[in-house]
Amino acid sequence: MNVSNIIMSSYWGREVRHKYITQGSKALAVIFPGKNYSAERPLLDYAAKAAREHNCDVLLLEYGYQSARVGFKRDEMIILIQECKAAIASLPEYKKILFISKSVGSVIAGKISEELEIQKKTSHLYITPLPEAIPLIQQSRGTVIYGGSDPLFSEQLSGEISGLHHLKVYRIDDANHSLEVEQVNESLAILLVIINFYHEFFREALNT
Repeated sequence: MNVSNIIMSSYWGREVRHKYITQGSKALAVIFPGKNYSAERPLLDYAAKAAREHNCDVLLLEYGYQSARVGFKRDEMIILIQECKAAIASLPEYKKILFISKSVGSVIAGKISEELEIQKKTSHLYITPLPEAIPLIQQSRGTVIYGGSDPLFSEQLSGEISGLHHLKVYRIDDANHSLEVEQVNESLAILLVIINFYHEFFREALNT
């Protein structure tokens, strides 16, 4: 296994360091953080670890505004998409692509899949997606995991993606936007369930 950093300039005035982990795979898993949820936090950290267990190369994206420690404005979304797209386009070509995204990352991942025209070889794992991602999710293949008490994702939105043959949708009862509940032990139990969903996602994505 080799670990390196892809260093690129950013609109936000600071270099970004995208961690790139390779192990000679023909499949690449790309981790898209949330707005205030970095790739080092549990849901994405364990997703990256699971990807490595399934012998994927892994790219952990860092957003320019995160590196600069400044806030993110929604009108900067196009810039953020372009910077992430440039990082992915700089890598060798892979036979299979797996996009793992949290919250605002769901919009970025869906847009990049469209713009790079790699939908046919890309599977998505959407974790607590935003409403804006619904049209992109409807065109995607993969898995959606959301919290039953997530104020950003309603049951009505869930209904718009449920029943599609190319998507699995999992609702975590009472969980918030971080897929946690008030009790620590229950949050850890939920995390274990989610990790099992991750393994299921990787098995299906890599064996089809």
